[in-house]
Amino acid sequence: MSIGEHLSNLKRSVEAEVENPQTDWTAGVQWKGDEGSVTTKPIVGNTPPEWHDILRVWDLDPDKFMVVEPVLFNAWDGLGKDGTTVRLRQWKGRVVRRDRSSADVAELISEIKKHKPRKPRQITGEGALIVALSDWQIAKPDGDGTAGTVTRILNSIDAVSERIAELRKLKRPIDEVVVLWCGDAIEGTVGHYATQAFGAELDRRDQIKVARRLLRDALIKWSKDVSSVRVLAVGGNHGENRNSGGKAWTTLGDNDDVAIVEQVAEVFAANPEAYGHVKFIIPDDSLTVTTKVAKWVLGLTHGHLAKSSGTAEQKARRWFESMAAQRQPIGASDVIVTGHFHHFRMADWGKATWIQAPSMEGGSEWFRLSKGEQSATGILTFAMYPSRKVADLQVV
Repeated sequence: MSIGEHLSNLKRSVEAEVENPQTDWTAGVQWKGDEGSVTTKPIVGNTPPEWHDILRVWDLDPDKFMVVEPVLFNAWDGLGKDGTTVRLRQWKGRVVRRDRSSADVAELISEIKKHKPRKPRQITGEGALIVALSDWQIAKPDGDGTAGTVTRILNSIDAVSERIAELRKLKRPIDEVVVLWCGDAIEGTVGHYATQAFGAELDRRDQIKVARRLLRDALIKWSKDVSSVRVLAVGGNHGENRNSGGKAWTTLGDNDDVAIVEQVAEVFAANPEAYGHVKFIIPDDSLTVTTKVAKWVLGLTHGHLAKSSGTAEQKARRWFESMAAQRQPIGASDVIVTGHFHHFRMADWGKATWIQAPSMEGGSEWFRLSKGEQSATGILTFAMYPSRKVADLQVV
């Protein structure tokens, strides 16, 4: 029996036996598991509802759901808008999902059975390994102090060379290392927090000396692994030349972070025969820098420019969006790397990918005791190829 025939028979019996039924039917949808019911609002007249339209009213797609027998209704007399007596009906039907899955599943299973694993696709074109050196804060006393930080950095320098060898075994076309000097290489001595002057384990000169020699040794080692090395540097907040009131008081370029790289660059420039393939990109008076890597634009900033409220990502994204809106060079980055926030994060922002580099210092006792958190240390590495802007990411 069709729904229409069933409704016709049911309609006659109800009208003959019930003049004004009392019902607790509530208009809407009730769903339990794989089926449910739909109840209409009171409808004037004897014509059964168009169930396609009723389903849509309750946000059920008629292509996916259907009303099946038994379909019930209640009928009673009520007042119309003009005050005349009208016949009202409320319809209630059982709703089930349309059974379209069997054929689709069988087809999918057949396709799965026929699938033959393909050979791994080879990445072609010139690729580069990006190595982000961030937030060493040499002389910070927290955790295992300066000695622990130096040990971690030395181990990670070796780990980067090992990573290059691993990628080559995977037939990755790595023949360049792009080193990102993300800032806060040294702790500084005053102006960042109240106990800094008391806690710093080295004075400013020795902090710079240790950081400079670590960077120098890292570049010497990696320069033997590849035919090209590029170093990009930006200043961080701990490298600022601050007065006793804790304020940076000279220029944006007057920063120990970039001064360290400038000193190392002069050392390498003195021996062009051995280190002519090591190049440096050092901004004079800017806190951002960009370069092209494997056709992509790679951008670097320390991260302390992002001063809005929210999480590290929210701060970085709002700042990046403002740079893009004003057509600043950093705003055109395909990949943007930041430091400053001392933990690893990565986010896909659509056209741009944001990567937050972890730190190497021994942690923060204040942060651990106030927030209960301590982030893992390490050096961020990832590869860039013409066909992939971020690949083979690993913190070593």
